[in-house]
This record gives sequence, structure tokens and C-alpha cells, in this order.
Amino acid sequence: MSTFIAIAGILITAALQTRLPTLWWFGGVRIELLPALVTYAALTMHRGRAIAIAIVAGLMQDALSAAPFGLSALAYGISAILMTTLREVLDRDLPWMQMSAGMLTSTAVAVVAFFAVGISLASIFKMILVVSMSGMVTVLLFFVLDYARMIWGDA
Repeated sequence: MSTFIAIAGILITAALQTRLPTLWWFGGVRIELLPALVTYAALTMHRGRAIAIAIVAGLMQDALSAAPFGLSALAYGISAILMTTLREVLDRDLPWMQMSAGMLTSTAVAVVAFFAVGISLASIFKMILVVSMSGMVTVLLFFVLDYARMIWGDA
């Protein structure tokens, strides 16, 4: 997968993430797609490309949100460095490993956001919901992107 296609995918994913409706029955929680994309890149691509994609994804998330600029890029970058370092130990084909890696990436972004906006009991509840949904989205995204790579090959 070329870097240009990956960055275009990040732009599309970030736009889709901001346009998805909130889940009002869970208190306005929004499904996050970028942690799953960063997890996929970190467990699939070379270290340099995965870190670059993680930083671009974090900057896109910060550009389209009210969070301070650069905090998500820091969290995604640290997550990508950690996952690319442990890639030989992690079996990326196991669904529970994909889910836990996506949940840890989403948790890192949420914890960094807590430092910026503060923490409350309601925000912890929302974080648990977002992290759980991000884990499920990660497994789905791994399936879709692995299928696309199988059909089209590495572009």
C-alpha cells in the first residue's frame, strides 16, 4: 500500500468519522475509526510508514475536533511505536489481539484527551464505551483491509 493511498484513506476515514451520527442512547458517544486504522498500519506496515500514518491520523483527528492540536498525534505516534516494536510478539491474525490492540490505541487517545479537558465519572463511562466500540471496529477493519489487500495486492 503506497503512502499516498494510505493518507487518502486517512482523510476519508477522518471525514467519515466526523460525519457519523452520535449514539445518543449512550450519551452522545461517537464511533471512532482512526484508532483502528492506526492499529492496522502499526501491525501491518513497516515501522517508518506506520509511524507517519499514525501522526497524520492524529493530526487529522485534531484538525477536525475541538481538542488541542497535536495531542492525538502524540498518542497515536506512541501507540504506533509500541506496536511496531512488539510486532513479532503480537499475532496480528488473531481477532482478540486485533481487538485489544485497537482498544489500547483508543485508550491512549482518550487518556491524553483527559489531560486536556479534565476527567469526570461520565467521561470515564463514555471512554469505556468508545474503547469497546473501537475494539470491535478494529476487528472489522482488519477483515476489510486484509480482504482488499488480498484482492488488489499491495498497491
